[in-house]
Amino acid sequence: MFLTDRTSTGKTKVSVKRDTEKMTNQVIINGTSIQVRPEENILSAALRQGIDFPHSCRVGGCATCKCQLVEGKVKELTETGYLLSDEELDNGFILACQSIPQTDVSIRVENKETIYGKVFQQKILTDEICEISIQLDTKLNFNAGQYVSLSIEGLDAERNYSIANAPNEKGIVRFIIRKVPNGKLSNYIFNEPLVGKKAKVKGAFGNFYLRENKNPILMVAGGSGLAPILAILEQGILNGIKRPLTLLFGARKKEDLYKINEIQKIEKIWKGKFTFVPILSEEPKNSSWKGERGLVTSKIKDHLTKDTEAYLCGPPPMVDIATKELLQSGIEKQSIFADRFTTIDHSLSLQIDDKKTRYKASFFDYLKFFLFHAVGLTSVVSLLMGGTYTTIGFFSLLFFYIVGDAISGDDKSTPSYSKPEILTLQLWMALPILSLIFFCSTWTVSPTDTLGFGSWLTDLFGYDFNLAKANTPTLVHFYAVILTGLMIGLVGTITAHELTHRTWDPISMFIGRWLLAFSFDTIFSIEHVYGHHRYVSTTEDPATAPRGRNVYYHILASTIKGNLSAWKIETKRLKRKNLSILSYHNAFLRGHLMSLSLVGLAYWIGGMPGMFFFIAAGLFGKTLLEIVNYMEHYGMVRLPEEPVQPRHSWNTNKRISSWTMFNLTRHSHHHAQGEVAYQDLRPYPNAPMMISGYLTTIVVALIPPLWHYLMIPKVMEWDKKFASPEELELAKIANEKSGIARLIASNKE
Repeated sequence: MFLTDRTSTGKTKVSVKRDTEKMTNQVIINGTSIQVRPEENILSAALRQGIDFPHSCRVGGCATCKCQLVEGKVKELTETGYLLSDEELDNGFILACQSIPQTDVSIRVENKETIYGKVFQQKILTDEICEISIQLDTKLNFNAGQYVSLSIEGLDAERNYSIANAPNEKGIVRFIIRKVPNGKLSNYIFNEPLVGKKAKVKGAFGNFYLRENKNPILMVAGGSGLAPILAILEQGILNGIKRPLTLLFGARKKEDLYKINEIQKIEKIWKGKFTFVPILSEEPKNSSWKGERGLVTSKIKDHLTKDTEAYLCGPPPMVDIATKELLQSGIEKQSIFADRFTTIDHSLSLQIDDKKTRYKASFFDYLKFFLFHAVGLTSVVSLLMGGTYTTIGFFSLLFFYIVGDAISGDDKSTPSYSKPEILTLQLWMALPILSLIFFCSTWTVSPTDTLGFGSWLTDLFGYDFNLAKANTPTLVHFYAVILTGLMIGLVGTITAHELTHRTWDPISMFIGRWLLAFSFDTIFSIEHVYGHHRYVSTTEDPATAPRGRNVYYHILASTIKGNLSAWKIETKRLKRKNLSILSYHNAFLRGHLMSLSLVGLAYWIGGMPGMFFFIAAGLFGKTLLEIVNYMEHYGMVRLPEEPVQPRHSWNTNKRISSWTMFNLTRHSHHHAQGEVAYQDLRPYPNAPMMISGYLTTIVVALIPPLWHYLMIPKVMEWDKKFASPEELELAKIANEKSGIARLIASNKE
């Protein structure tokens, strides 16, 4: 639909050295050369090779990855007029995530500053704690206590770590890192020899630093949370701070203590009173340890004054308990500063090394997705047979999904498919199946036997379909509307969701938009790709439900705002292309005309009853989409300028939902990498998980008291486990606006 070529008018000569066996073209990004695999876009190639390229949605919906084509030719996979300004188009700007080099290419991109360096020291401090020191190429400006985003040569992963030393002119930064179970970067740092390896840092970030006043200081650290504390102490010595200070350092056993000698040296030269109290929680009773025992938080009261200013750093449970203890002891909230060291990597790194766990797809791995088609065809049979059969079909569908997901467990497999064309054909088959459902369901309410269809079936199978239609009661027709609407949502919208992301494939786009026409929602192909993926989990996204919103209100609000957003996006594109808004070129208008043509066809098949039956079913199908939107991102927050991560979507790996919905359930990976085909989406078992499978969660969402009862704890858990410090501030605002007492109260915890 949107496939175009763009050629630079620049005269710069690109000099390259190419590996012709594995790579096709080379791209020079701001002077740095990378190689690009066949049919790989520039952004994917850049990120794969460690280039810090600005990006967010990865599906051509946000323009974060826009760059200027200086030399060469690219194949564009989407319509850049949706996103780039007239000036940008005139100056040769492209979207890196939607551009595949056709020749050697040179591009220019504005980027955030990243400082490079080399690891020059690596120390194992305990069984779980490692220290590394990095010499940066240039000085990093930061406040003692802040953190940076760190990555190291040899591993495609990035993680936030606090700097463990004060700022210095030499450009040296140190990090104290705890080995996290299944933590990709932390295990790499702990287990691999790093001296001499390149490193890069971005930052600094955070508001954990020493405030200027004369109040006594209480510092509470646990595990690797000692890192920013050491940086603050070092800076305090350099600044000649005289404030009395107490440091409580919690560990499990004596061998888990580290940096004791350094702290004792600080104790001697600190200009004010300095008290250091190491506390062990699991040290054997018969050991030689003579110091304090118990949880570090249990000793807080012993070291407080009414004017104490507290600094907490460590695992979230420790920080939460310590904060509660301080508040109960009369310490004002504004005097408590915390840095929560989460045990999960916020990025849920996309560069998963799963080659050892992946296997060649078997016949069954292809066959399982045909369960989708079986559900659609079974629904056709139950609709045509009418009466009790339609009722059985409707309730069997509910039973199949709700009970099936409950008892079949999760599908976490990631096979490697060698014949993706079969998987694409499975998607394309949705259009004839949905067309059959449309005709058959509309025929069931037709006052006549349209085209002699019922008589033909009766002769073919010996079952009187016309008589069954005539004897079907009104209540069963109600079930039929819902069943048809479910099929429009399942067969139509879910498949179209996958197809309309393939903006470079005209066949997929054609089929996808016609599938959406059945639910009066062709604007989805505009707003979802160019709006939702750009603004997901922000207040700008119509599809993201804020905390406290009722699902029924969301259905209306998201539908209206989604159409307005799509109209705005489309008219903006047409103006940039100097095309008339009231013309065939307007995909918004053209799409709604497609839906109207289906309404006319329904009238031809079933008269007025058929037309109203289809409208009701189609609107119910549209309603399902908005309920699914409600479920997938409810209560989540994100800074619009930050890349979309797996944590910004509720995920589920329930087997039946996954197999019959083309892995839509693996929504966390989809939003983090929207360009990835459904069969290659990963399960992300550590991502935020929704209540259950899709249909089960839809039913729960339709009962607001039950929904909020089950989701409030999940939203609060998301804040603690997944939210970045900046997102926590947004979460507090969202909690206040929610009107939900438990969420509002959580702001004070």
